[in-house]
Amino acid sequence: MKAAIHTKYGPPEVVSIGDLPKPEPKEDEILVKVCASTVNRTDAGFRSAEYFISRFFSGLFRPHNPVLGCEFAGKVVKVGSLVTEFIPGDRVFGFNDQTWGGHGEFMVIKSGAGVTKMPDHLTYEEAAPISEGAHYALGNIMASGIKKGQQAVVYGATGAIGSAAVQLLKFFGVEVTAVCNSKNVGLVKSLGADAVISYETEDYTITKKKFKLVLML
Repeated sequence: MKAAIHTKYGPPEVVSIGDLPKPEPKEDEILVKVCASTVNRTDAGFRSAEYFISRFFSGLFRPHNPVLGCEFAGKVVKVGSLVTEFIPGDRVFGFNDQTWGGHGEFMVIKSGAGVTKMPDHLTYEEAAPISEGAHYALGNIMASGIKKGQQAVVYGATGAIGSAAVQLLKFFGVEVTAVCNSKNVGLVKSLGADAVISYETEDYTITKKKFKLVLML
């Protein structure tokens, strides 16, 4: 299969297109034909390994997994003997920062990991970018212990994490104040924020509100 491969850490130039054997799913894995993926901050961070601690997960001197791509959307083509959640033909998407693989034509992932069936109305290109930012946003929200009716501020509400945080907080019933630049005020309002402040014209710290959670992104 064709894949974007990196065998050493470094800048984007260490990645090249090459051929690798098509992976075979283990008994608890599914084989996915990748239809869409992304290149995001997680991929770039593990590719460069400039944040040295990442090497303890990906390989101290060289990457264990030559194919990056933590976000993916595609079609299940084969399932392991113990898999009951999926069948061939299922459209799936997810997040895999353990074994990666989204930058190849095919990838394997455990059926109980970060993969689920796609909503019928989404295209592969729409589903693939959903999970990376939302994964980090949800982790921070859950760690904060914020509850319905409390208030949160999201500073940097237009990035992958920030835009996901606004929507997830509203889903949990939180009152959200979002901070962004002036040109994106309308966009952030459309995400459901209760109040939107442009940092170019206002100081969001001048307020009588008491926030349970402040996300600086």
